[in-house]
Amino acid sequence: MLETTVQTRVGPVRVRQTTASGGPAVLAVHGLLLDGRLWDGVAGALAPDVRVVVPDLPLGAQRQAVPDRSVLTPEHLAGALLDVLDGVGSERAVLLGNDTGGALVQLAAAAAPDRVAGLVLAGCDAFEHFPPPLLRPLVRGARLPGVMAAALRVLASPRVLAEPGPLNLLTVRGFGRPLVADLLRPARTDPAVRADLVAFTAAVGPGPLLAAVDALGRLGAPAAVVWGRRDRIFPPGDADRLARLLGTDVTWLDDALTFVPWDRPDTVAEAVRTVVGAAVP
Repeated sequence: MLETTVQTRVGPVRVRQTTASGGPAVLAVHGLLLDGRLWDGVAGALAPDVRVVVPDLPLGAQRQAVPDRSVLTPEHLAGALLDVLDGVGSERAVLLGNDTGGALVQLAAAAAPDRVAGLVLAGCDAFEHFPPPLLRPLVRGARLPGVMAAALRVLASPRVLAEPGPLNLLTVRGFGRPLVADLLRPARTDPAVRADLVAFTAAVGPGPLLAAVDALGRLGAPAAVVWGRRDRIFPPGDADRLARLLGTDVTWLDDALTFVPWDRPDTVAEAVRTVVGAAVP
C-alpha cells in the first residue's frame, strides 16, 4: 500500500491506500485504541479492483500527540475524514466504519452527503448508544486520575483482547499479543497520547449521532450493515434500526464480535463490493 501524510483539522494523519483505480474510493475508518491495521484483511480482499484509503486517526494508538487537544471531538474527527478525502484527491467515497469509526462515518455522511457514494457500517456506535452501554462507566470516569491507565492495563491482559476465549468480548480471533502491545504502547507509555485519548473519550456523547439521523435517512446512497449476532458491546437492535434508516438489510454473523472487519474480513469486503457496484459514478 502507498503511504502518505495528510494535513487535517486535527493534525497530520498517516494514510495508506491501495493503488486500484476506477469507481469510488473506499474510506475505511477504525475505532478507539486501534489504527488502520484493523482493515488489512478487508483491504487485501478488495485491493485488486477497489481503491481502499485507510487513515490512522488520533484515537489513542497514534505515535504522537495531536497539536491541539481541544479539537479531539467526534465532530472534528468526522470533519478530518473529509480532509483525508481531499488530501488523497477523492471527491466522493464509500464510507466504511467499525466501532467508533462507524460513528465518525455517520457524522461525516450527515455533514457532507454529496461526498458519500455509499455507506457500510460493520458493527458500531449508533443512535443514543454513543458510547455503548457497556462502556458508559469508563467514559463517565475517563477524566478521573488513573481510570484510563487502569483500563489500558486490563486491555493489555492477553485474555481480554489478544487471545480468543470467553474473556475476549471484542473479537473471536483475537488480535495477537504483538499487535495488541503495539497498539496500546503509545497510550500506556506517553502521557500526552493518553491525555488525547482521555480528551476524545470525554467528548463522546449521543447528541451528534441523534442529530445526524434525519440526514442519514435522506442519504439515498447504497448502504450495508454487517453485525456480529453475539456482539456484547453494540446492541444488535441498533443494527436493525440502522438498516431500516438506510434502506437495507443486516448481514448477521455468528462468528464475529465487535471487531467485525478483523473476525470476518471476507464478509465485510463482500458488502463493500456490493455497495461500490451500486454506487452512482
